[in-house]
Amino acid sequence: MTRRPTLNQRIVPLLTSLALAMVAAAGCSPSTGSSNDPTTPAPTETGTAPSASATATPTSTPTVLFEFTTDGAGPYRLGLGLTELQSNPGLDQVTPNPDCPGNMTARGAGIWRDVVLHFRPDGRLYLTENRSLALPTPSGAYLGTPLEDLKKIYAGLVTEELTRGTASAFYVQTFGGRGILFVLNANKQVDVMYAADGPWLRNTFSMTDKLC
Repeated sequence: MTRRPTLNQRIVPLLTSLALAMVAAAGCSPSTGSSNDPTTPAPTETGTAPSASATATPTSTPTVLFEFTTDGAGPYRLGLGLTELQSNPGLDQVTPNPDCPGNMTARGAGIWRDVVLHFRPDGRLYLTENRSLALPTPSGAYLGTPLEDLKKIYAGLVTEELTRGTASAFYVQTFGGRGILFVLNANKQVDVMYAADGPWLRNTFSMTDKLC
């Protein structure tokens, strides 16, 4: 004869099932601050929210060296225009060149005041002239440097000693084709420097004292 379960045996399993269902339903409810909450901001790698504005990085200004090179003197570079240089960095004593009709000469401004600038009729700077005792070449030649020291300083470049009557000079040409002409005094020391297109500078000095 089969025995029927008692009342307690039927109620306990029913209560257990009901409790498990309530727990499962509670686990599906959203909770404030949960990682699934779409209103919670995601942390950054540093743990702080990113800044709304970014600070711009300032651009650096190229340094202008106090040197006399085959390209000119500081901001006064061969090929630039007279009007452009008058605007920036400035020119002083802009006058016609009596030795070269149609050409103009000027002096640099500020620390470049002992640099004489020569412009063709089209206004282009074609020749720079260094008359400053303080302004060196990148290799370390100054006004007053002896010829023998020039030969040592520029031993690795194309060089040539030039003469025209009693005038003499030491010519240096760089790999780019431009050159510096060191005009020498009676003691074979640098009296003045010129920078321009190399072959033109060499050939013109050999023929005349007017570098037009």
